[in-house]
Amino acid sequence: MLTTFNSVIYLLFAVLAFGSLAPLSSHPHWFIRGWDFPRVQIVLIATVAAVAFFAVNSFGAESPAISWKSIAVLAVAIAAWHLFRIVPYTGVAPTQATTWDPPQTTNDSAEQRRFRMLVTNVEMENSQFEQWSRVVRQTDADVVIAAEIDERWKPTLEELKSIFPHQIIYPQDNWYGMAMLSRLPILESQIRFRVQDDVPSIDALIELPSGEAIRVIGVHPRPPEPIRDNDAIARDAELVLWGKELAEDDRPIVIGGDLNDVAWSPSTRLFLRLSQLLDPRRGRGFYNSFHADHVWMRFPLDHVFHSTHFAIRELKRMDHVGSDHFPILIDLQLQPVLKDEQRPLEEKASDEEEAQEKLQRAAESSDINTASAPFSSRTPAIG
Repeated sequence: MLTTFNSVIYLLFAVLAFGSLAPLSSHPHWFIRGWDFPRVQIVLIATVAAVAFFAVNSFGAESPAISWKSIAVLAVAIAAWHLFRIVPYTGVAPTQATTWDPPQTTNDSAEQRRFRMLVTNVEMENSQFEQWSRVVRQTDADVVIAAEIDERWKPTLEELKSIFPHQIIYPQDNWYGMAMLSRLPILESQIRFRVQDDVPSIDALIELPSGEAIRVIGVHPRPPEPIRDNDAIARDAELVLWGKELAEDDRPIVIGGDLNDVAWSPSTRLFLRLSQLLDPRRGRGFYNSFHADHVWMRFPLDHVFHSTHFAIRELKRMDHVGSDHFPILIDLQLQPVLKDEQRPLEEKASDEEEAQEKLQRAAESSDINTASAPFSSRTPAIG
């Protein structure tokens, strides 16, 4: 019995070791890229398994084939490797985005430069329309970016027109429909298909009460996942394209959505280095948004990134809305004086080569319809 238990532990650590090293490969297959996600879970499993191995073998008569010291060293190495990536997204690390320091007296001009945005994957099959609508109303958001919108969701969105009179709705029945609802004027807007002609993004210029304009983008790239045997090629290429484009734009920018990627993955960090945007999660917490129904399988998949023009008033995960994703609310303060004071991730010499590799893979992929939309910005204006 003890031998069987130890064999299971050895096999478990072999799997954890493989999974820990797999993300070092740039291969886009879902089985490789999927190991980017469960870093917290791997730390917990390795710790519990090591403790169990020590406890069980302390009372056993047989000596294990691999000593408890070896198991302990392996567990520490695995945990340390993953903690290196996830600790920056905990409260023990320094914040990357500045926390807003409110003035001592009431300042109307500061309120006019405030911007609240909600990012929410509604889950296309979700029928809890009233619950979702109630939570949205509670957020007092200026803009809502909603993913997985289909025709069933249109009446619910339109019922919110009294709060969000400016609406861009692009419903689809493939889990990639999208909507942007705004109570602030939308000065310009485009629906864009960056890599795949059935995966839209919404790109808009929104006017704050102060009269200043900010660029707001909603995205939802296709994920690497086993059910449909999708790899990460399209997602990674889309993030690269957005990163390169936004780096050339000096305006205040906020981009958010279900990225189908975790904050600490190589592809998200490459996007942040290319775009020079800030991640408000760094130094504040994971804010795990998926899976809303399974505590043991939660990851930070829904993101909001912003340019260095903003300080953070609040970052919050909202209540359950019937979806498999929790909505994420961010409250920003436009402070252009911070533009040259805040520090994005430092660029690497290899970034351009890595970015080109991802774009080349997309160009060569048979799963991407480059004939009709080769890295397209197909941008029909929305009235």
